[in-house]
Amino acid sequence: MEVPAAFESRNSSAFNHAAASAAAGAGAAAPVAGDAPVAAQEPTAVGNAPARPADQAAAASNPAPASAPGPFVVTLERYDGNDAEVVVPAGITKIGSRAFTNNRYVRHVVLPEGLREIDDEAFSSCVNMRSVKIPDTVERIGTGAFKGCWRLESVVVPAGVRTLGERTFARCRSLASAQLPDGLTEIGERCFQNCGQLQSLNWPARLERIGTAAFFGCRMLVPEALPARLDTLDDEAFRGCEALVELQLPESVAWIGQRCFADCAALESVVLPQGLEFVEEGVFENCKALQAVAVSNALTHVESRAFAATGLSRQDIAFPETCIFAPDAFA
Repeated sequence: MEVPAAFESRNSSAFNHAAASAAAGAGAAAPVAGDAPVAAQEPTAVGNAPARPADQAAAASNPAPASAPGPFVVTLERYDGNDAEVVVPAGITKIGSRAFTNNRYVRHVVLPEGLREIDDEAFSSCVNMRSVKIPDTVERIGTGAFKGCWRLESVVVPAGVRTLGERTFARCRSLASAQLPDGLTEIGERCFQNCGQLQSLNWPARLERIGTAAFFGCRMLVPEALPARLDTLDDEAFRGCEALVELQLPESVAWIGQRCFADCAALESVVLPQGLEFVEEGVFENCKALQAVAVSNALTHVESRAFAATGLSRQDIAFPETCIFAPDAFA
């Protein structure tokens, strides 16, 4: 596999070991970490002596395939080019940490089939990148992989990705559409924070947790039809989602974190799950349009500033008689 000059490629120790074994059998020097992939050579005779059967077996069992399938990992460590359109070479299986970080030239990226991992901050602050094609073979997208890609407009997350980590797409100011796989179980902390143009997002059927501030500041997002398996909404998960008008949470939700829906300026009505026992601190604080809230008989506590600055009073909501209120729950 030839790697263009703008790309710096590194093979994993497994790949180097395989290539070294084949080369050693032929009497060649083993490759040094950092070298490009070394093709296996056929064993050659030394002097008039024929190649030994053991050498032939070693070479046959340790080829260095160009596409690096199976257990081999070929990492793209760094791209230093100035092309607007970048097609990452075939055979790369991992985009290394910060490989494209702060590249202001890249506008469109095509990643190769066979790629399995996009490491932490791989494309962070590529402020002019408008599109990235991620192959279905990718199984991991690291922390902050695309954060600060201001002009990224849409993204399709591959089916093999099970979790999205911290700040994966944070501060992607132009991101309007995100297609998530049904098998995704967790959206991590601040994953889409301050994606102010995000409107179109499907909720994966197996989603169980939405992390702290995952959609904080997504002004145009309307979290409707949340999935039936959803269990946890962490602190500030949807804070500042100004387009949200009606909220009906699935019965599976057992925990809503502090200030989860605070500053949702257009929110008018809320239906809370029947099994919810706590309304945490500041959950609906500063939701000035809020007019109707339905709660269940399972509710036991309403914490500090839960409904502060909403215009509602305790008498406006049919709470269970045994419910305990913080003194400033409606302050």
